[in-house]
Amino acid sequence: MDPSITRTNNRTVNFRFIIVSAISFFLGLQFHHLKALFQINLLDSDATEYLAWAPDEFIEKPQRESDQDNHHTNKRKGKRNKKPLPRYHDSNYTKDSFEPLPWSLPEPSSTRYQTSEEFMVDYIALKRAHNIPLPWEQDKYEEDQVTLPRPIIGLNFPKSATLTMSEYFKCAGIVSQHTATQDGRIGICMMENHLADKPPMEGCNTERSKIGDTKPIEVIFDIGLQGPPCYYASVHDGGLENIAKHYPEGTIMLVTRNAKKWARSITGWNGRIMNLWADESCHFDGSLEGEGMKYWADQFASASGDSPRQKMQYWIEFYEAHTQKIREFALKHLSLTYVEVELENVKMAEQLEQYTGVKQSCVQVCHPGPFWIRKHDTTSKCHPPGEEPPEIDLDAKNDDDS
Repeated sequence: MDPSITRTNNRTVNFRFIIVSAISFFLGLQFHHLKALFQINLLDSDATEYLAWAPDEFIEKPQRESDQDNHHTNKRKGKRNKKPLPRYHDSNYTKDSFEPLPWSLPEPSSTRYQTSEEFMVDYIALKRAHNIPLPWEQDKYEEDQVTLPRPIIGLNFPKSATLTMSEYFKCAGIVSQHTATQDGRIGICMMENHLADKPPMEGCNTERSKIGDTKPIEVIFDIGLQGPPCYYASVHDGGLENIAKHYPEGTIMLVTRNAKKWARSITGWNGRIMNLWADESCHFDGSLEGEGMKYWADQFASASGDSPRQKMQYWIEFYEAHTQKIREFALKHLSLTYVEVELENVKMAEQLEQYTGVKQSCVQVCHPGPFWIRKHDTTSKCHPPGEEPPEIDLDAKNDDDS
């Protein structure tokens, strides 16, 4: 063959190879950007917001490109970077293996319709009538950081200032945990101890520092979970009794909200939660067998709306009945200290300082979940009242088109 023809063919092949390589490289870049784009959309979806009251370390974060490279490198070397799951983790339970626990809430009584302020007046009068001293009036707490017996167990439902209260007590300088401890979910720990007739916080009542120091956990808030397993000490039968049995001189605390505002907040937050609260996990729709369930099943069936998320009136009554149950329990267990305040009350911070001894400035407005932080372009979940950062448009472009 003529050498000049061979050289011409080789140049043609090389040129074609260069063109194909360039096109492949360009398509690869586009795929990478599309992939990154879809990851961002997934992060901003309800799936992440659904975990908003879970601690950040329990929320799976996307890996950066460098992290992914390191992950694959370590995988080839046989190394693992994953930390072992904590003792109290929901991966130990499935819908098929966990039998829903019996629960009960009372039918309406006059106690339900009192304001928090009105109820506390009656509660304090009853304690005085039985010559039971109020902790915030005792000399022995004068030098303490908080004028309440420990442990302090918050019974607020989700979306009822659970993080706000946890951070409030942290501001006072005592160990306060929200949702989970280093040993895992508080709700699972309390449930397993309840079923085993053990103190509610046994096995999840300490905080360990990096240098090995151990401190007792004195305050817990957001102590339930929708499951599986589903457990709320203030709803499921025997949960409150287990607290009183093992901590007869402890403190139970409740921050209430306007029931309509709470219902709008929790149903508007994520529909998946309401499905779990209904027939998928908790059976808070009255679908269990047992005493009192027919009342709640009838209420659920008669409430307008096709899905659990749409049955606003039912969840309003459910919330109010929850408050009523805790109040009636407090009136019957006077060795416990009970504190209740209302979130919308302009005097809430003042009342908290009266009962707890913690300064009013420790009350902040807190929003759990990474989505809220991104949506408001901030680095903190908590801000002083009136100083919350404005919401930003996550889809808006900067001047540089970024």
